[in-house]
Order: sequence, then structure tokens, then C-alpha cells
Amino acid sequence: MRTVAAAGLLAAAAVAQAQTPGERLLEAIAQDKEPVAAILVLGGKADVHARNARRETPLHLAAERDMRALTRLLLDAGARVRARSASGETALHHAALNADPACAALLLEAGADPRAQNDHGETALHWAAYGGQLQVARLLLERGADADAANLDGNLALHGAASAGHADMVRLLLPRTRAPASRNLEGKSAQDLARERGHEDVAALF
Repeated sequence: MRTVAAAGLLAAAAVAQAQTPGERLLEAIAQDKEPVAAILVLGGKADVHARNARRETPLHLAAERDMRALTRLLLDAGARVRARSASGETALHHAALNADPACAALLLEAGADPRAQNDHGETALHWAAYGGQLQVARLLLERGADADAANLDGNLALHGAASAGHADMVRLLLPRTRAPASRNLEGKSAQDLARERGHEDVAALF
């Protein structure tokens, strides 16, 4: 039994030694171990530009998990705020998934582009709108996000908000969208999508 346990410990140690500091940082964030990740960054040995299999950086992962203190540490350590993942997302896209706008604000203050589009043409505002993250969407609009930006399917942020039934988000976006009746590549307006999904209260806002 002791032999088996010793072998297991040795194997675990070998795996840990095989990891680079950047891989350890990415793993700590992915496992929601923010204090461990912070120690790695503060120690100056972790690569803040490391990438995972999806080409996401530690900043992408920290922003998505609403790790505000770590996001600030990474930025202070020189993390590239406009770095893109394999599918073109910036850390700001990931921050737009959070209800609290704190991480998004940190990224914007560090120079994140509120109009950046991923490979499918989606902006951080698209992500916030579909997710119903009202405070983040409001912040993005205040910092220059374009409510009229369409993704490759022809959908505006308004389409996403209406499709998901987020009435307050639709109220925010409607007066900021030049052509709220515009149709996507399937010929559907945001109002059409709201009706299709049974959100009659949202459809009535148009």
C-alpha cells in the first residue's frame, strides 16, 4: 500500500514539474483558485501571456470568472488587454458575461476596445445583451460600444436581447439602435425573434 501511495505522489510531482509556470497559472484560474493564481503572478515567474488550447490567456479566464483582483494584477503585470482567443474573443467579451461590470471597467480603463468583434462578428455588447447583463451593457455603451454592429448572421445586440426575452435590455438598446426593425440574414427582426420564442411582452416594446 505504501509503495502504491509513494508511486502516486511521485507521479503527481512529475506532472507538476512538467507544467510550465504559465500552465500552472492557467490551471489555477480554471480551477477557481484565485489566491494561488495571484501568488504566481506576484512571484513574477508565471507567463501572463500563456495560452490554453483555445488560445485564451490568463486575462480571458480571470475576466470570465469575475476575478477582479486577479484581473488588475494581470494588467499591472503587462497582460495584453487586446489579446484574442482562437475564435477572436478579447477578455472584454468574457467580462461581458458577468452581472457585475467591475472587470469590464478594469479592461476598458486599460485600453480594451468596446467595438472589437470576434470571428463571428460579435462584440462584447452582443454577449452582454444575450446574457441579459444590463450593467455591463450600459457601461459598454457609455464607453463607445456600437449598438448597430451586426454579426455575420446579421444580428444586432438587439436581436440577442429580444430573442432571450430580456425586456430591460431591449429598453436600453432600442433608443440607441438606428434601425431597430432591421432584419438578419434569415429575414427576421428582433421583434420577430421575440415573438417566435414566446416573449410577447418584449415584442410589444417595439
